[in-house]
Amino acid sequence: MASSQFKTEQYTSEQFVESAGAILFHLSTQKICVLHLHKHNEYVLAKGRRNCGEHRQESALREVLEETGYQCSLLPVTMLSRAPPAIETAPSRDKPRLYKDCTEPFAVQIRHLNGNDDNVKIIWWYLAKVEEDKPVIQRSPEEEIFSVEFYGYDQVIDKLTYELDRKIVKKAIECVKSSYS
Repeated sequence: MASSQFKTEQYTSEQFVESAGAILFHLSTQKICVLHLHKHNEYVLAKGRRNCGEHRQESALREVLEETGYQCSLLPVTMLSRAPPAIETAPSRDKPRLYKDCTEPFAVQIRHLNGNDDNVKIIWWYLAKVEEDKPVIQRSPEEEIFSVEFYGYDQVIDKLTYELDRKIVKKAIECVKSSYS
């Protein structure tokens, strides 16, 4: 039997969980939303598990709303993506293309759970903006284990606890600045 020439990992449904989240921008103030987890004094990004039958984009927006109380929408940006165009007029090579007004995931993370290489969490990351004309939804009291905070583009990188979160937010800021400058 032949093996793939590419490094490949495969997981069945009981071995992975899919999550989705968004880097939430408050465009008028040029700030980004983070969650401050009080117990461990950690600063993280809003995300959560995708429900069965739910589209990834819907999961990201729902999770951000549930965790932050902020109504939001996907933020269209100009970015490179390896995804083929929506309408292919000719065969296309697998290469990065520049898309305008793109709302596709701008990053994906794969976390190995509990130090176990056989179980992973796949996190699809989107860019989103606060719907500034809509009210903030009151979060339930049991969610007070964390607070919702906004930091300027310069401050947020130093605030985030995890290196991969810092990297992903740096990339998000680059995408937004190049699209909205």
